[in-house]
Amino acid sequence: MADGRYIFRDCVPDGVIDIVNVRTGDIVQRAWSFRVNAPVELQSALDAGTFQPNHIIRGYDGELYDGDGNLLAEVNTFQAQINVTNTDYQAAGNKQVWAIPQSYTVTLTFTETVIKDAKILKKVLDSLAKGAPDAKLNFMGVLHAHS
Repeated sequence: MADGRYIFRDCVPDGVIDIVNVRTGDIVQRAWSFRVNAPVELQSALDAGTFQPNHIIRGYDGELYDGDGNLLAEVNTFQAQINVTNTDYQAAGNKQVWAIPQSYTVTLTFTETVIKDAKILKKVLDSLAKGAPDAKLNFMGVLHAHS
């Protein structure tokens, strides 16, 4: 069984980003939300339709990189959602209203972030201080299959 890979490029901060979330006795967890500004890439077994989600093993399955390919964080829990916007169309004489796809957005959210390079927070915060999010990041989520 091969690994399945999701590639998210040109991610920019979106929504709520936890800078710190601390409770006594717990692992420090940060929730991050990004808008993905490039089409999602599915690689390896996901393309072939042979990947079986019930065979996923646990581990650090996600990695966040800066634009230069430097590892910034490992991510154990992540989710990606596509939000499709449609326009209604009703043809003359037809009682059924059709949905015509107009646009879509992809939102990437992850938690249990293990920071590997402290520059990640600085990059995001400096980007926001400039007034425009220019800290574009790349995320690769890997679903490891049992061997």
